[in-house]
Amino acid sequence: MAIYKKQVSLGGSWVKSADLKTGMKAKIVSETNPIPSNFQNKDGSMKNQDVCKIKFEGFNEIFNVALNKATTNGLIDAFGEDSVNWQNKVLSVETEKMRVSGKAVVVLYLIPEGYERIDDSSGYAIIVKTDSINERNQPEVGGHVEDRTKIEDVPF
Repeated sequence: MAIYKKQVSLGGSWVKSADLKTGMKAKIVSETNPIPSNFQNKDGSMKNQDVCKIKFEGFNEIFNVALNKATTNGLIDAFGEDSVNWQNKVLSVETEKMRVSGKAVVVLYLIPEGYERIDDSSGYAIIVKTDSINERNQPEVGGHVEDRTKIEDVPF
């Protein structure tokens, strides 16, 4: 006996990240749902991708977009775990050219207001609240950045 699982698919066009420009605005206009991707896990099972529909500034069409982990984690941090709450919020578009498996691609990040994309200590992109960057990197004392380094401690 064969067991079948319902396939979830989305109608509509997929965005081409190369057509987008950093600084554009966007809004998610649907819930985000996991759907099977074209890639496999190490055990051979299909990987899922988190897909939603997005309206981009300057385009009349609404596009399908697979959100990357950095974007998803930033949206969770900004608006909570329920993707219904991610809808109709103004997001900033940020694109980055990179190579993935030797192929030149343009990666899309969607960044909530008051957040920015940085690289973590391992070099992975993360989206964090802007205030948390200042708190970590620039401890303020009395409204001024505290200088904790003494010239004698500089190794060169």
